[in-house]
Amino acid sequence: MQNNSKKNQINHFANVITATVGVGIFLTLFFIFSINLLWNRYLYQQKVINLQNAALSNLNKDISVSNSLGHSFQNFIKPPVNIIGGSSSNANSINGGDNSKIILDALPSSYDFPELVSSLQNLLTSQGVNINSITGIDQSNTTLNQTNGVNTIPFQISVDGNYTAIQQLINVMEKSIRPIDILKINISGDQTNLNVIISAQTFYQPSINFKILKETVN
Repeated sequence: MQNNSKKNQINHFANVITATVGVGIFLTLFFIFSINLLWNRYLYQQKVINLQNAALSNLNKDISVSNSLGHSFQNFIKPPVNIIGGSSSNANSINGGDNSKIILDALPSSYDFPELVSSLQNLLTSQGVNINSITGIDQSNTTLNQTNGVNTIPFQISVDGNYTAIQQLINVMEKSIRPIDILKINISGDQTNLNVIISAQTFYQPSINFKILKETVN
């Protein structure tokens, strides 16, 4: 009887130790798991903070550059006489318009063939020649195989005029605000009445689109 009582006590004590050890192991594993989870969370948050600080630093630099660019732009368009000797304040005068307009006229941002035809008509009429035709391919509303750099717009003009008018026309085209590359000239007739067919090309540069990108932090 006494032996059974001692045996029961020993078994009870063993069960208590087993339960205690089990609870200890569980708490130890839970603690290790929690520490590991918190550490990984800390590393992730630290990575996010570092990327945010880098983005903020870049933003501050961009703001500084933007302010400097704005100041430079104002100085660029401020002079009363533009870079080609015209009036900055009177866009309708000969070679008129501020420097920003001159630059946009020289290298527009789109394939605008109707606008080119209008400019050529004004240029040709001002030289006293008779316009027979202004031809080209109007691709203004089509998707072009273009690059981010300078792209070409080919065209051809046919005019009649005397020798002096034709000579002046070619000189004006070579000195035009909008660069014109003359590829080929066919001349027929005499000095008093010449027919000239000019194959040429001008240029445009597509505008640059800035995109704000999102970065996923893993």
